[in-house]
Amino acid sequence: MRLIGRISCLALFLSLDFALSLPGQSAKQDTKKPNLRGLFSEGSFRVRYVRFAGQTAPSKEFRLFLDHQAQWDDAGVSDPNGSHLRFVMIQNQPAQGEQGPTRYRVFAEGAPQNKVYSLQKWRVNDEATTIDPRDLYVNGQGLVMIRRPRPDEEASFAAGEDELEVESGPSVAEPVRFLLSTVDGELLIYGTLVAHPLLSIDQGCMLEARIAQPNEETVLIIANGFPAKSKIPLVLRSGDSLASDTLETNSDGHAVWAVSPIVPGMTQGTIKASAEGPNCMPSVVLPWRAVANVTPKTPGL
Repeated sequence: MRLIGRISCLALFLSLDFALSLPGQSAKQDTKKPNLRGLFSEGSFRVRYVRFAGQTAPSKEFRLFLDHQAQWDDAGVSDPNGSHLRFVMIQNQPAQGEQGPTRYRVFAEGAPQNKVYSLQKWRVNDEATTIDPRDLYVNGQGLVMIRRPRPDEEASFAAGEDELEVESGPSVAEPVRFLLSTVDGELLIYGTLVAHPLLSIDQGCMLEARIAQPNEETVLIIANGFPAKSKIPLVLRSGDSLASDTLETNSDGHAVWAVSPIVPGMTQGTIKASAEGPNCMPSVVLPWRAVANVTPKTPGL
């Protein structure tokens, strides 16, 4: 796996003060000890990393890489008091059943109009973000355009060839992350697009699996809609291997784990994650495959 470039991408964002401080997600020292069903790393990272028996411990740099993904996603969640990117699917998409990228127009909710913007994109398969070379603008509805909107376009929800179009990833559970920023870097507006989400909803509790590395080498498990500040047990199964953990949700009922489904002795399979709430138990199943001729393991020191 190509981890060095991804860590460089993380370092770039941190050096530019792109690190986020999100409410309700203060890091706490984790003192949970390993049990017979799994091995767990200790630390004060935002994303709890769960290991199956026989897997190596991830490096601090890789833990930060996973934290950065989760913080980017959290910053892109719709917040009535903040700015965020919203994606609206454009019609005339590929026929149903055909797998491929889907096109979206972009709305920058809460973004001021009298600014010039730049767009960065970060895909799971990319070693760094890519930058759109064009100057971008926002109209009165928040629609992102590739030129300044005319007065008669201020209330438009679409602008044809003059609106910004972005593409999703073609795979199930594949995120594409976007950052719209003013050219002076003073305003940052995040968004994460998952066109084909893998999620389960049970009695209002939602569990989602989101790819964090190519070939599902690492997966984020995201819990939403659970009671605030509650202990959420998580059970993971990959092949015959089991692991479990408990994580406290934040004030919004949100929690994030990370796991590598690649267990010793297997080159492909499925990982199943189940989380238990007071009256719910959503579960998701994601196929995975190891890269050929590479020993299955999580990135280590």
